[in-house]
Amino acid sequence: MPLSVDDKLAIQELSNTHVKYLDAHDVEAWANCWLADGKFIATYGTFTGHEAIKEFIRGHIAAGKEDGARHVLSNYVIEGDGDRATVYSLVVKIQVEKAPHIIATGVYNDVAVRTADGWKFESRQLDVDNGVFAAAAAAEQNGSSGR
Repeated sequence: MPLSVDDKLAIQELSNTHVKYLDAHDVEAWANCWLADGKFIATYGTFTGHEAIKEFIRGHIAAGKEDGARHVLSNYVIEGDGDRATVYSLVVKIQVEKAPHIIATGVYNDVAVRTADGWKFESRQLDVDNGVFAAAAAAEQNGSSGR
């Protein structure tokens, strides 16, 4: 049975709620967007289960990598049937507390599953676009060339 419009909206809401909690630094709510044994896969590694996912994001926040950040999602493509779906979306991470600028961009490729508590991520994979790493390398090179 194909996904209904209501299912697709609920899955999109899961994705949007995920970044709402990330921007609010609500670690518990953020991790609860996944199944108990769900995976967050990113440039930084693979984190399986709520505790590993929370440990990762706590460290990311403590390092200041989410300070003043707002995440904007778009271009959703949600496909599936029954109780399982794949989700493609784009993310733009914007600095909003200092002079506004794009911090990073990337692509999410997710697997969401229907549970008794609604849709949850079985896996959420973030592929950060290379531009953010190129910009960091250029800034480092410019900083070291002036010494």
